[in-house]
This record gives sequence, C-alpha cells and structure tokens, in this order.
Amino acid sequence: MEDERIIDLYFDRDESAISETKMKYGAYLTTVAYNILRSNEDSEEVVLDTYLGAWNAMPPEKPSLLRVFLARITRNLSFKRVEYASAKKREHSDAVLDELEECITPDLTALEVEARELSRALNGYLESLSNFDCAVFLARYYYCLTNAEIGEKYGVSERRVKYLLSKMRQKLKVKLGEEGFAV
Repeated sequence: MEDERIIDLYFDRDESAISETKMKYGAYLTTVAYNILRSNEDSEEVVLDTYLGAWNAMPPEKPSLLRVFLARITRNLSFKRVEYASAKKREHSDAVLDELEECITPDLTALEVEARELSRALNGYLESLSNFDCAVFLARYYYCLTNAEIGEKYGVSERRVKYLLSKMRQKLKVKLGEEGFAV
C-alpha cells in the first residue's frame, strides 16, 4: 500500500492503518530499534509504541515521508528507553552520541541556536560527503551500528571504518566551526 493511503487511514482513524504500517515498515522499524537497544524484546516493544505514537500524532501531523517519520519516532523511543534503563551507566548509544559531542558547542541553549540551523549545517556536511562516506556516517550516527557491523556491511575493515569516522568527525568539526557551532 502507498504511504499516502496509509496516512489517509490514520486520518480516517481506521485501525487498519496500524496493520498496514506493520506490514510495510515493521521489519525496518525493528532493525532501527534493535541497532540502538540491542535487545529483540525491547525492540518489539518500542515498535509497538511507535505505532501508538504514529496513531496519536496523525492527525494533526501529516508526514511527507512516512518511513522517516516512523523511524524518528522509533529512534526517539529507543533512546528514551536506553536513558531510562541506564540512569547510572553509559550505554552503547550514549557512547555513539558522545563521539559527536566534540564537534558541537556544549551549551547550545545558552547560544540560543535553533535545532533547524544545526540540522541544516549537518545536512550540508552530509551532502558534501561521497555516497560511501555518507552511508558509513549514517550507519554509525543514525543507525548506531558498531564499527565492526559497518565494516561487515560495506566490506571494509573495522580499522578502516574507525579511521574514516575519525576523519569525518574532524571535517565535521571544521564545518560546524565555520557555521558557529563547534567548540
């Protein structure tokens, strides 16, 4: 079923919207959640919560890209679950985000920088990357794959992935510095 039709089902408050969403995006959303949570059980629960989140958000929100909209809900719920489960310990996803911390000013709210400006800067940086580098960057910082998983997925060594990510973070830091975001 086309995304527009699925969205219409949500707007019509037709419960088949959830089953259609599950059929089309269930496996994808489970993968997104699992890459963050590393638990099948928690991933399944987050995906179910994603369907509820989509149901509650539509209407009034009408996403232009349903897949991205659902993935954003799944990621947010996954990170909330990690945060809840690890109040006193650092988890995998926290470590992933910490790698990017050196590129961003620690007190963005004090500078009153809007999230859209940062998003624009990050998107500009991603557009400057080769397709391969962009895929590696997103695999690490969006999908939270480990360096070993990225290496396996793209047929390069874990050491090469680590090197590429290090170079990309350095370039990102420079780019964000030019935009007024970097430390």
